[in-house]
Amino acid sequence: MRQITTERLLIRPIQIEDFNDLQAILYDPLVVRYTRYRNVQAENNFAELFNSHFLGSIYSFGIETKDTHQLIGFYEFHPEGYSALLTYALAQSAWGKGFVAEVGKTMMAYGFEDLNFERVEAHYASLNPRSGRVMEKMGMTDLGSIGTFPSPHTGEVRTVMAYELTKENWLLNNASEQAV
Repeated sequence: MRQITTERLLIRPIQIEDFNDLQAILYDPLVVRYTRYRNVQAENNFAELFNSHFLGSIYSFGIETKDTHQLIGFYEFHPEGYSALLTYALAQSAWGKGFVAEVGKTMMAYGFEDLNFERVEAHYASLNPRSGRVMEKMGMTDLGSIGTFPSPHTGEVRTVMAYELTKENWLLNNASEQAV
């Protein structure tokens, strides 16, 4: 993947130099509270994940700011045939600035045009409704609840919500935006 530029951000492949910044993001319990990366806090677990999953992947992307050139998060697709499950996370210092929606619109285009996905789905815990609002800003459609699950660590019950965007709807949305 090449580097992609948005108004405020650079989206690019994860690099070896990102190890410490990405580790700090994934070691923050508030950042990973509702993600698949809740259990990577052991040094060897993170190093293995970084090398086998993030580094050199065509599906994982670092997010850095144009002004500081610091890695502030990641955005990734988990392919499942012609569909993908989306995961993203930002450092707390980057929360509330619209970065994920900004990245998301560009990355949906990349997912549909370059990776040839027909559908992208994203999940969030109902306890984190801001993530759902971000998914809406990316043009995704609310699918509602897909189940309730207890947290294996806290026992906290989580309702998992889902959003999706199909290539067909993405094409329709882009055609109507360009016509305006």
